[in-house]
Amino acid sequence: MQVRVSGVQMVVSPNLDANLPIILSHISIAAQDGADLVLFPEMSLSGYHGNYDFEAVKRAVKEVSAAAKKNHIAVIAGTGWREGGEAYIQSRAYDSDGSLLGTHEKMVPTGIDGKSGDRAFCTPGKELKTFVWKGVTCGSLICNDLWVTPGCGPHHDPRLAHQLGQKGAKIIFHAVNSGCGQKHLPYHESNLALRAEESKLYIVTANAASMDGPINCSSGVMGPDGEWVTMLDRQGEGRYIATLSISE
Repeated sequence: MQVRVSGVQMVVSPNLDANLPIILSHISIAAQDGADLVLFPEMSLSGYHGNYDFEAVKRAVKEVSAAAKKNHIAVIAGTGWREGGEAYIQSRAYDSDGSLLGTHEKMVPTGIDGKSGDRAFCTPGKELKTFVWKGVTCGSLICNDLWVTPGCGPHHDPRLAHQLGQKGAKIIFHAVNSGCGQKHLPYHESNLALRAEESKLYIVTANAASMDGPINCSSGVMGPDGEWVTMLDRQGEGRYIATLSISE
């Protein structure tokens, strides 16, 4: 079977009120372009920090869900989230009828617990989950979950992409906000290629754009052969659309 996926490389504001209308606009555009699903970067809704208004976040995700239903397109949006007294970096996947397909909470946040990086404002996710979309088993990862970048915290590599492949995933949706440090570029992109090829799956990536220069991992689709199906320029904002052929 074939599915059409889109990804958005957007500047992520600290302000939810600035991000939400951009996300809603891109949902509509992706649907008009014929995409079946559109992916947004890490924390692209709430902003990349722990100081978001959670009541506003909950209202905003309802608008995202409604936009998915209105435009008949699945949506994966990144946001901060709070549940059970814990704060998480989360991806929320909504189907084209607006129903929640599943969530993923970042399992390898950067930094030291309570002191630096992501872990200054969030806790690691506890469970690696899959969801079924259009009959296809899929998984979500968030930024450092996939590559466990050296220097981003003393954390072991749980090989989450491989684990998702073992769970039957054919597509991994990878939401990213990795910045501009160019020394990380070869490591990040070789990880995408090698992990996609190892598990014979697609990795669909949407990275946040930066006003400070080119980002250090392209937004695009890495194929099961370890080659880019499509990719965006790492400088500035943009969006892509690609057709994936999924083996039965």
